[in-house]
Amino acid sequence: MARIDPDDIPQEELARYRTRFALRRLSTEVQSAVLSDGIIAARMELDLSHPVRLPEGITIDRTVLFAAFQRAADGEPITEILDASGVKRDTKLEIEGDAAVLTYGTHRVSFPQAILLSASPSRRKEAAAQLAHRFTLSMQSHAQFEVIIAKTPYTHDDFFDACNILLSAPEPFSDALKDTAKTGTLGISNFLPSHDAYWENITARRLASDTLAEFVANELAAERAASIRLDPAVAVDVMSLTFGAYELVPLDALRAIDPDGLLQSLRRQLSIPDPHALAAALDICADRASADIRFVELGDEILDQLLADPKRLHGELATYATAYIIAGAHLAKHEKLRQEPVYWRRLAAAAHAALVTRVLGSTADDDGEHPLFDWAMRLSGKTFYLSVLNDAHAEPRWRPDWITANFLAADIYGRLRYVLQRLGDTSPPSWRKKIDDAKDAVNQDVPPYAHAFPSFLQGGRRKPTEMPSPDEPIGEMFVELASKPTVDNFLMFYQFANAFGFPPAARNSVLTAIQTLRAEIATTNPILVQGALQLGAYIAAGNRDIELADAVATVTLERLVSTLETERLTLTATILLECAAASENRADALATLARRLENMAFMAPAATLADGVDILRILQSINEELAPLLARAIATARLGAPRVAAAQVSAETS
Repeated sequence: MARIDPDDIPQEELARYRTRFALRRLSTEVQSAVLSDGIIAARMELDLSHPVRLPEGITIDRTVLFAAFQRAADGEPITEILDASGVKRDTKLEIEGDAAVLTYGTHRVSFPQAILLSASPSRRKEAAAQLAHRFTLSMQSHAQFEVIIAKTPYTHDDFFDACNILLSAPEPFSDALKDTAKTGTLGISNFLPSHDAYWENITARRLASDTLAEFVANELAAERAASIRLDPAVAVDVMSLTFGAYELVPLDALRAIDPDGLLQSLRRQLSIPDPHALAAALDICADRASADIRFVELGDEILDQLLADPKRLHGELATYATAYIIAGAHLAKHEKLRQEPVYWRRLAAAAHAALVTRVLGSTADDDGEHPLFDWAMRLSGKTFYLSVLNDAHAEPRWRPDWITANFLAADIYGRLRYVLQRLGDTSPPSWRKKIDDAKDAVNQDVPPYAHAFPSFLQGGRRKPTEMPSPDEPIGEMFVELASKPTVDNFLMFYQFANAFGFPPAARNSVLTAIQTLRAEIATTNPILVQGALQLGAYIAAGNRDIELADAVATVTLERLVSTLETERLTLTATILLECAAASENRADALATLARRLENMAFMAPAATLADGVDILRILQSINEELAPLLARAIATARLGAPRVAAAQVSAETS
């Protein structure tokens, strides 16, 4: 055979040969993924087949099958169906609801939404309206769906685009999660949707809002109004996914729903394992209680369902925390969605966590432990923790330590107390008694004022806290701190600072306490040292106090050198990350953070270097601006890897 000179082959044809050669080296699944959007096939002029594989080894070309679906959807006679080998198959094809059902032998295969293959625009529009009513879509997704359905000509690609919009709704995700949960083999991927539009469908598409308050008043309010207009009877079911904090409960909008319809909607919440939705339901009942005694009675039922079984409550909140951790880590790393504001990502993660909790319910075991939460922390906990502190520059008030069932339960209890506070003397005595009686059972293993700590949706900055009067008990504590700025006296403000913020006027006392700690670090209880540094970083971030942040960061790095304890590397990194939130100049803050992380990598014990590289890689994945600045820190950490390997080999051979 004569040798072929590649120069004799036209460039376009050579490109096609190379493409075909490369594709043949890929698995069937990868080939399908690469060619799925049709761009490569069109550019390289590749003739593609789209086989549909059915039980018993039957393969039918997609074009043949879809043509049959179209005729069935339009009530036309269905011609015989030939398989990929040209063999006639004895089949029966019917439209049942929106699906095409193919029956042959003992098999019955359903193809959902096949009715959308109808060639009639009016028939497609009618079917699409019925389908859209069963799927929760944002206004933009719904509008896009209607545009696709109305296209002329209408192609198979249009059909897939329309189906993908429906698949991005929360309903298909929850159905898939429910089916997988029955098998007992849940993985991280089962907790996450396949379509990016899902996150907008469970909240709302952000258009221009920079803060949560703006988003609630604009984009989210518009979605909720549309939901109420579409079907007031089920609007609360959909909206309650976003009731993760009391500020998100749209009492004004809900007043448009008649009392009977609202009562029915709220009563359905009783059967849903979603503590945040139940807490919101009580808030809604409180808004109607003075005008209708039935809402008082329903409030009693809500409290019984929410508080009667603390173990179940904590188990449901452990499920919620599991989903929130996985979703939060995913959104922080997502190439597109990480660009969204912190508040939007946290709201999306909260709505997603509520949906997962409704599907799985309590995941506590017989001993009251939460193995699913522990599993999520092992796999996604580090990324989640670092991502929360990475976002502290925008939302410094909520800490990742509080994503546990105990702290979430305390937050629920705080919401219930707020309902009583809002009603004042008019609050129903039965409500007050139920809430008071549940205090100890709900608030397990948390500080006494944990119910006043900000929730994950209340992390935004607020006005500076004013200094209390010296005549008040808390004011006396500030006087004591000023006269004796010790670590012990400083840590007395842990609950106050977390719940109400820390007065900038008292920052000199904190600076002195941190500087004192620097001199006494070797003789101070390590737990107290860690607590003081974390509290100092929290205050510095919240008050934009760069000097305090610098002092905390310095002591944190010096502590790593002086103690050389391996378990402190992650704690060191998280404090440095939180200290970076103190500066309003983000570029300067990230440059300083990168230098500190490089110092951390240089000072870290050799045994922690692998963990150090992992931390730095995670930070690269969640912070696009910081990523290129971490090259030196990563190189420094990796330089120590041979030492660790050599030490391990020596230990194994000795």
